Amino acid sequence: MKWIVIFVFLGGVTVGQNSILWRITGKGIKDTSYIYGTIHLSNKKFFYVNPLVHEIKKKVEAGVFEIKLQEDSLLYIAKAMMANSGNRVMDLYSQEEQEVIYDYFKRHGITSMMVNTMKPIALTTMLLTFIYPPDTAGAIDQLLQNDFKKMDKTVFALETIRMQSDLLMSMPIDLQKKELWESLANLDSLTNSLRQLDSVYTLQDLKGISTFLDDLEEEEYLNKELLNDSRNLKMVEKLPGIMNKQSVLVCVGAVHLCGEDGIIELLRKKGYHLEPLLKE
Repeated sequence: MKWIVIFVFLGGVTVGQNSILWRITGKGIKDTSYIYGTIHLSNKKFFYVNPLVHEIKKKVEAGVFEIKLQEDSLLYIAKAMMANSGNRVMDLYSQEEQEVIYDYFKRHGITSMMVNTMKPIALTTMLLTFIYPPDTAGAIDQLLQNDFKKMDKTVFALETIRMQSDLLMSMPIDLQKKELWESLANLDSLTNSLRQLDSVYTLQDLKGISTFLDDLEEEEYLNKELLNDSRNLKMVEKLPGIMNKQSVLVCVGAVHLCGEDGIIELLRKKGYHLEPLLKE
């Protein structure tokens, strides 16, 4: 169940350098670039955790995000979330378990018929919106990407919507079944974990975020290697070619910045200089 907490950042940083915004220089890049750790929750307070980012987005030439958000992206995600015969709640759980699931989602305005149109993994991720009801039109990365488009600046993507969607939706159905049931059975624990992540993110505490990341070692499917480390390597391979041509603001889930296998350390190993920018 720990993966769902880390998913919202979908996130050895020097102790005492708490920042989710870093300056990138050196190794012949065209101009100073920046990297910013986001959180995948649609709440206003997270948009201004480090207000310096809103000045930087105006002066760089382009934005770099995990994915490009377009209309067909939302359609692909919606289709990927749909359940087929055999992987619906009505197919996977006992009658008693079904009633527990239906009752929970009914309290949040989701009928049993609607529940049975979605895969268990889609229902599990939906829990986040119930614990943290959205109060903006999108998460930080979405809002920042919208700002770049409004400024008529180029937007680059490090991953594809298909890759990110398949990462979750391709989870074996027996694990999807288990994750949904365990999440509902441990809602208090899930809520407390999200509040802790809220706290470390607001404090820009990458060391605190990396502690949660280490817990993914125990996960059966969405573990640290699959959800974070292997993706970081691929992202870092793409970044130099982009930064060599223009100044950019890179926006990725904060968890991708953390640890020895995080983007900050991987860029340093490639010869770049990175330093934290603290909010004023």
